[in-house]
Amino acid sequence: MIWPEELRSISFRVALIYTGFFVVSVLGILGTTYVIASNELASTLRAQITEDMDHLRRAHAAGGDEGLREDFGELGEAASEDRFFLVLNGTGERLFGNVPADLWQPGWQDGRLGRRAIAASPDLAAAAAHNEDHEVIFLALGEAIGPYRVMLGRNSHILDETQEIILSAMWIGGLVTAVLALIGGFLVSRGPTRRVDAIALTTRQIVEGRFDLRLPVSRRGDELDRLAADINAMLARIEMLLSSLRQVSTDIAHDLRTPLARLRQRLDAVRRKPRAAGEYEAAIDAAIEESDAAIATFHALLRIAQIEAGTRRSRFRTVDLAALVEKTAEVYEEVAADAGHRLVARDLDRVDVEGDEELLTQLLANLIENAINHVPAPGRIEITLRRAGDRVHLDVADDGPGVPEAERAKIFRRLYRLDQSRTTPGSGLGLSLVAAIAELHGGTATALDNRPGLRIRTDMPLAPAA
Repeated sequence: MIWPEELRSISFRVALIYTGFFVVSVLGILGTTYVIASNELASTLRAQITEDMDHLRRAHAAGGDEGLREDFGELGEAASEDRFFLVLNGTGERLFGNVPADLWQPGWQDGRLGRRAIAASPDLAAAAAHNEDHEVIFLALGEAIGPYRVMLGRNSHILDETQEIILSAMWIGGLVTAVLALIGGFLVSRGPTRRVDAIALTTRQIVEGRFDLRLPVSRRGDELDRLAADINAMLARIEMLLSSLRQVSTDIAHDLRTPLARLRQRLDAVRRKPRAAGEYEAAIDAAIEESDAAIATFHALLRIAQIEAGTRRSRFRTVDLAALVEKTAEVYEEVAADAGHRLVARDLDRVDVEGDEELLTQLLANLIENAINHVPAPGRIEITLRRAGDRVHLDVADDGPGVPEAERAKIFRRLYRLDQSRTTPGSGLGLSLVAAIAELHGGTATALDNRPGLRIRTDMPLAPAA
């Protein structure tokens, strides 16, 4: 038998578990009520009987047999269909009472009376007539007082009826609670089931190649919404990586086709006819140079892929970013001067970040080399480090020609190069590596207008201790 989907859902299973808890709770509450009410009623009846028996003992102690006889008379006048007494003399003859003499026994007795005992007493018969089952539950205490054997009793049928009412309430309450909980669980499970169906439908479409789709998110903000939001973030990341992969494939085909074709042409030209040794050496050197450039490009792509995979996070330590900037700027100061530029580092706030010192040095070095290679001499390259709340801004700015606003977001793509930069050395991976390192450290790399020139800002979080 195949159950409906709502009955096979996790929500309905949880509802079943809570149903069990609710039923047990109801039975526990009513069971406690049953015990307490039964004990209270039984205690009340026994206390009344004991009090009457104590009164008779005190009367005998105060007035002897005469005083006891007077109290027997009062008991006879107070007798009713639910209140019974019996007085026997020393030989077992009944002197007073409204129940048969054979019911007397010492101590407490509690039980249902037989038909013959009920028929032998008008008061017992009257008491039985008021009950649906025509029975009397006889609760009595028998004691010897002086020469007499005395028994006082009550009809405890009301206690039995109370117990039956509470037991009925227990079963009916448990059944109603179970039914309502199951209906509620079924109704509650329908909503999550429909939402899961919508998520499953979208997921199947995504598996078929629709990476632009996202899982539906309602305004409830519950567990399903949080899960859908996390999956949507993952899908956005996957879509970006696939787009980046397609872009890399296109850029590799576009940027590496020319040097590889040039390398083949040179080698083919050398092979066509005999040449001098010097020409062979020049051709080999040119081929090695072209090969090194291609190898460097692939090495950079591999390094970016490793960084984006997060394999370097295990090497994260607290890094004094200001000291790192000062050391790197000191190394590149002479390199910039040789290219006709002036490199300065100023306004360096003392801040710490959690990261890989080698990668952070690579990030800063790429930004400086990018400015040195693309800014016409003489130029000014400026490095600043400022704290902004719980973030840090590392800026490398120049006063060169800058980058058009429409191109600024593209310069961080792999192998992307502006038209005016294709004549300069490089593979177009320097800023891509910067963006990958910044993202690994929980930050971003942004191209801004320096008026004039370009400002590359790396925004990263401060170390927790800071």
